[in-house]
Amino acid sequence: MSGESAQVCVVIPVHNGEQFVCNAIDSALAQQGCSIDVIVVDNNSADLTSEVVAERYGSLVKLVKESRPSAAIARNVGARLADSEWLAFLDADDLWMPEKLVKQIRMAQQGADILFTFGEEFHSEELDADQRARFVLRPQPYALLTPSSMFLKRETFQSVGEFPEVPIGEFIAWQGWARELGLSEYVLSEVLVKRRIHAHNMTRSVSNLAGYPMAAKWLLDKCRLRASELAQTVEQCQ
Repeated sequence: MSGESAQVCVVIPVHNGEQFVCNAIDSALAQQGCSIDVIVVDNNSADLTSEVVAERYGSLVKLVKESRPSAAIARNVGARLADSEWLAFLDADDLWMPEKLVKQIRMAQQGADILFTFGEEFHSEELDADQRARFVLRPQPYALLTPSSMFLKRETFQSVGEFPEVPIGEFIAWQGWARELGLSEYVLSEVLVKRRIHAHNMTRSVSNLAGYPMAAKWLLDKCRLRASELAQTVEQCQ
C-alpha cells in the first residue's frame, strides 16, 4: 500500500471551538500523500462552531451534531460514520504537520497496530503574558499518546471497541484495553502534532476529574470479565 492510495477518515470532535476548529480542519485537509475525509462532530456547542464550519468548508467536510456532552461520545459518533480503511482523530484545538499521516502510513507497513508521534506544545495566540506564565509549556517534545496523535486501521479500532463514555480519561482507559488485548504500538519520534495550550483545556476543569475513576473502573471491569471468560475457557478444555 502506498501513501497516495490510502484512504483516511479524520474525526474532529469540537465543543465551543469556533476560535480554533478551522485551524485544525485546515491542518487535516493539508495532509500530503493520502486521501482525506474529514468528519467534524459538533459536541453540544453553544457558540457558532457549526455555522463557522459550514460556511467555510461546505461539502469539503461532513458536519454532524451530537447533543450529549462528551469528547468520547463525539469521537465514537464520528468513528461510526467513517468508511475509510484508516482512522485518525484530531482534537479541535490541536494541529497536524502536513506529513503526519503519510509518515504514519509508511510506519504502519512495518506491522504496528496503533501508531503515535511526538508532540510539541505551544501557547494559543490569545493568551496574555500572565496566562502564558501560568500555563507552563513542556520544554521539550515528547511522545504524545493522545487521540490527536493516534493512527490505526478502522477495523483495529472496531476490534478494541468504542471509547468509554466518561467525562475525561477515556483515552487512557481505551489504550489500556487495547494493550490488554495484545495490540502493538509504535511511536514515531518526530514532532508531527502541535498541542495548543489555552485557558480551556479539558484537563484544567476540576468538574471533569471524576471521569478518571470512572474510566479506571471501565477498564478494570473489562479486564475482570476477560479474565473470567478465559478461566471458563481453560476449565472447559480440561
